Amino acid sequence: MTELLAPEQVMAARRCSSCPKMCRSACPTQAVTGNERHQPWGHARQVVAAERRGDAGFVDPELVDGVYACATCSACTPPCHVDGVETPLLTWAARAAVHRAGATPPIGLEAVRQAQAGNVPAAEGAQWTDPSGLLDELRTLATPGAELLLFPGCGALGRRPQAVLSAATALSALGVAFDLPEQHRCCGMVARTFGDEAAATEMRDAVLAAAEGRELVVQSPSCSYWLGAEPLAATLARALQGREPTARTATVTYHDPCYLARHQRIRDEPRQALAAAGYQVEELRRHGDTTQCSGRGGGLPLTHPDIAAGYLQLLVDDIAAAGADRVVTGCASCATALHNAGVAAEELSEAIAANLEAEP
Repeated sequence: MTELLAPEQVMAARRCSSCPKMCRSACPTQAVTGNERHQPWGHARQVVAAERRGDAGFVDPELVDGVYACATCSACTPPCHVDGVETPLLTWAARAAVHRAGATPPIGLEAVRQAQAGNVPAAEGAQWTDPSGLLDELRTLATPGAELLLFPGCGALGRRPQAVLSAATALSALGVAFDLPEQHRCCGMVARTFGDEAAATEMRDAVLAAAEGRELVVQSPSCSYWLGAEPLAATLARALQGREPTARTATVTYHDPCYLARHQRIRDEPRQALAAAGYQVEELRRHGDTTQCSGRGGGLPLTHPDIAAGYLQLLVDDIAAAGADRVVTGCASCATALHNAGVAAEELSEAIAANLEAEP
């Protein structure tokens, strides 16, 4: 019998499955489906049962469905107080076991193939595009050989190209010289999402090697997390630090993307950047640790589009309850999803670039 799950993750699953469900009320999938199998305790019970069966356990359709009915948003992490349990790590480990057993959903395998080919997701569904034209446009604002290397990431390049152009515009307006990679490479987060650990590591190492020791600044939050690089939100906040802000021209409500707020704890920086750029920043009821995920991560829009739509509706409801007229988020994929749902939303770089361009 092949060992598909590392011993520490087997122990984490056993501890999680024995827990009195402290994270249950925090799980967006549970809130959307009402299915106990779709929250961390349910995932852990399935993983424990699968591990006892070996390869056959990790090809079980119910287990595969369960481990992919998750955006890896980490909403379950703050309320969890069980030693040795990091629920997103357990989810990724279970997906890797599914991959090793040969049961990765076909749509996930195709996503990895597209990412390895240098394509980016062009829409919510299984559509992919070549970003080289956009990168050529960005190079007109870049400084060849600059120490800072801007890495937009697949989500930003594909789903919201205007946010990538705004990032370049904002950095230029702030006097921050930047260069771009010679070619687009996926950081490997797509491969990690679908359990291909070898491909994920190889792709990440290729991006880091191509940076040639320069400072890597990353726009897409999940990419900055996987690369271990500085998020663009932090770079913009530092560039704006000490700058005399213009008069408060508008009020915006900030939405914390889960891969910034929970996975990387980047919370103050986006708000500081918006304030320095002349905005009055207001909050949603759920922010920081309790922020509502938009459902764009974890491959959820590909494997479970209905659940992803439910995540987004929970966020739209929060925005409506706050009476927010204009929403800014640190994630390009979140901004596009909100826009498509009828919310006046923009990515952080867009809001900052707009105010900097408006200055004399």
